[in-house]
Amino acid sequence: MLTIRLRSRDGLERIQLEAGATVGDLKTHIHKSLDVPTDQMTVSTDKRLLVSKDPSEFRDLSKNRASLRALGLQHGDLVYLWYPFERQVESVVRKSVFEGRGFGSKTTVEDMISRQTRIERQETAHCASVSFERHAANIFQQYVSSALAFSIKRGGLLYGTVDEVGNVKVDAIYEPPQSGNADSLQLERHTEEEQRADFLAEKLGLKKVGWIFTQSTKERDFIMSSEEISQMAAMQDELGQHCVTGVVSVAMSEGGSDVHFEAFQVSDQCVKLNREGWFQPQDEPAGVSTLRNPQEPEDKTPIIVAGKDVGELDNDYFLIPVKILDHEGPLQAAFPVENRLLAQGKTELRQHLQKSRSKPYVEQLSDFHLLLYLSKQPNFDLTSDIAHLAECVRSKSPVSEGYSIIIDSLADL
Repeated sequence: MLTIRLRSRDGLERIQLEAGATVGDLKTHIHKSLDVPTDQMTVSTDKRLLVSKDPSEFRDLSKNRASLRALGLQHGDLVYLWYPFERQVESVVRKSVFEGRGFGSKTTVEDMISRQTRIERQETAHCASVSFERHAANIFQQYVSSALAFSIKRGGLLYGTVDEVGNVKVDAIYEPPQSGNADSLQLERHTEEEQRADFLAEKLGLKKVGWIFTQSTKERDFIMSSEEISQMAAMQDELGQHCVTGVVSVAMSEGGSDVHFEAFQVSDQCVKLNREGWFQPQDEPAGVSTLRNPQEPEDKTPIIVAGKDVGELDNDYFLIPVKILDHEGPLQAAFPVENRLLAQGKTELRQHLQKSRSKPYVEQLSDFHLLLYLSKQPNFDLTSDIAHLAECVRSKSPVSEGYSIIIDSLADL
């Protein structure tokens, strides 16, 4: 027999098939066992199916006559299942404290309501779309790919604009000091350098619009861990409803590796629960979050999901995908990025200026990371000199000769 684990947005289930089963047999068993109509289901080995707005894009398990073995599926493997409605999946956690009460025990409706929170899906993001400046995005993923080999997580803060209908445009990525491993990432926030980045962004007509992080190559059978969901919620709480999260991951295949850029928001309810302290720390990364009401911590089933009292929730419930685009913005991303293994110094400044000598000086300075580097040099005052240079870059006006002489002298030109 062949056991296949099925992961849907409503939970994890299992079905058993004959050893030589085909994709068509898999779909038939899903229909018979789980009452999901064949014409309404999509199955795939790609976890992104569960948060996709177009499930028809996932075609790896679309040929009904194909053998599951031939497609590489083995006993115990995970297959993702999408359907356009909600189902009640048997919970793996113990029954509600209310169901476990002895006969004759009394409780009021008010008690039940006060102890439990109904979790609802939010289908629509506040962001209509997010567009990444292609050079900035490429420089970010190239570093993680070449220098770190996606072995650890890496993150950055996004600066850009938001239009009147919620389209986010990202023009720069600032990478703060940070510590990361294969499972976890912590950014050092609200430092003096970040304050400089905020000031510079403001003078360039930009503001914080979200953050981006990479996922390591460590195998996982879920899209977002509880830590990632909590961090996303905290960032949205800080930056507002148009805050977006970019996620960069790599998928290994026989032909090599493919880098994926995705964008998400979490639901407003997720933001509220995180703010109130419902998310519990976990020993190992998981695709299921443990939730506890800080006001009633002894209640192990404080939430209602699809009519069931539970204490754990699939993280996909909180995720909302955002349409992702790219564009070519006004800023370069050619100068070495801050807080990386590679240095920022006179040599790098000289090389940058020499490569772009044929361009007007304002174009040579049109680089967020270069301007941030200059803002930390003793020769420049942030609120006057850097503000003036940023205004020149923003308006594409000529840089006065005095500033070009100072900058060239910093580079020993």
